[in-house]
Amino acid sequence: MSRKIVMIDDDSDFLEIHKTILSKEGYEVLTSQDSTEGIKLINDTMPDLVILDVMMGSADEGFNVARTLREDEKFANLPIILLSSINQTQDGWQFGPDERWNAIDSFIDKPVKKEELIRKVKAALS
Repeated sequence: MSRKIVMIDDDSDFLEIHKTILSKEGYEVLTSQDSTEGIKLINDTMPDLVILDVMMGSADEGFNVARTLREDEKFANLPIILLSSINQTQDGWQFGPDERWNAIDSFIDKPVKKEELIRKVKAALS
């Protein structure tokens, strides 16, 4: 049985490309372009891993989704990887460790490198 991953990102092209990459690695990948639908998908499918974009409807929506999941006991140990194109110096927004980071397990900068994505997914699922 393949490991199940839910990816939530508002960019349909990003989802399609990275779904293809992870599917070729043997993972079952389910996607959502909306965080509310994504949370429902997670509840319905009980994935082994969640990959979230930070900025969707709001500047820190991915953090909010991660926090919502962590508040539910059944997702307390669900690995969460966060993605963002914002780094610590871009646009003057300090994007670094604070209390929001407690809800995630790993982080990947966009643009996502295929090798890094595969490596972090494997690590999160090990």
